[in-house]
Amino acid sequence: MSVTNVPTPEPAPNSPPRQGAEEHLSFVRTAPRHLVDRNAIAEILITDWRRRDEHVFRLGAQWPREHLFYTPVAGCWHDPLLVAESLRQAATLIARTFYDVPTEHTIVIDELDTEIVPGVALLSSRPLEIGMEVTCTEHQHEQGAVTGFTVEADLLRGTTFLGAGRVVLRLLSPESYRRLRGGRVRPPTDLSPLPDPLPAAIAGRLNEHDVVLGVPDHATAAHTWQLRVDPTHPVLFDHPCDHVPSMVLLEAARQATQAVCAPYRILPTEFRSAFHRRVEMDLPCHIAATELPLQDAGEETAVRVTGSQQQRLAFDSLVLASPCD
Repeated sequence: MSVTNVPTPEPAPNSPPRQGAEEHLSFVRTAPRHLVDRNAIAEILITDWRRRDEHVFRLGAQWPREHLFYTPVAGCWHDPLLVAESLRQAATLIARTFYDVPTEHTIVIDELDTEIVPGVALLSSRPLEIGMEVTCTEHQHEQGAVTGFTVEADLLRGTTFLGAGRVVLRLLSPESYRRLRGGRVRPPTDLSPLPDPLPAAIAGRLNEHDVVLGVPDHATAAHTWQLRVDPTHPVLFDHPCDHVPSMVLLEAARQATQAVCAPYRILPTEFRSAFHRRVEMDLPCHIAATELPLQDAGEETAVRVTGSQQQRLAFDSLVLASPCD
């Protein structure tokens, strides 16, 4: 590192590191929308991206102090689902930018794991600037093109470990995606009316519009709900979709875990999620949650959340959560 009193210009996003100088991430602008699959600029978290080795990358992300949907938990912590959304955007950008995946190809998430350190995720008087140290492994190829890989990332707040994540991706051409979806590649137009929402306080939300769990229309087992699919939601459905996005299912897992722990407010610290098949928007999806025993007699709670459609398992998520008191 050179020592000088002369300020150096801020590096532009995606610029190579200067020889003989420390590599600094930039937080002054967001990534282009098409590189992270977001329509609204306000929903873009990634601010910088650099290749450090063939399959090693460094990215910057910024979390706002307040967000339209990913609101602070109990007024103290950044929303842990921002880890998942940051990882999803980072993986998408890496695929588009560094592995030359065409924008018309569909990026399918098969697995998504995240964890966060509560003491490092506390709110402050400034937006949170994050460095993401990313390694891509388990590459799959077909006819010379990358068709899938795994992203593993550490998230740092300065030099302090904030959290980590892992996402398994498939990269599908329009033809491959059409085969996977059986031709259902357009947003459905004949959606059923939304079920009444679970009370917002039980789901851990401030606004009923943000509740994705519906009160069942008939008597069912405890901790079972119907997924509420609202394609007009400005964040969960940032752009038209032909299936329920993975982030909606993660939100369902979070809300189901909060409902199991109600009336106590919880902070989810880990998600271990698998997406077995696409969840159709025009068919009922049933969400079920079960509290699991833990070997350690601590205050942490473990909940398994599943989503089933037409009696077939569509996704499952193991959520670990700590009390907010």
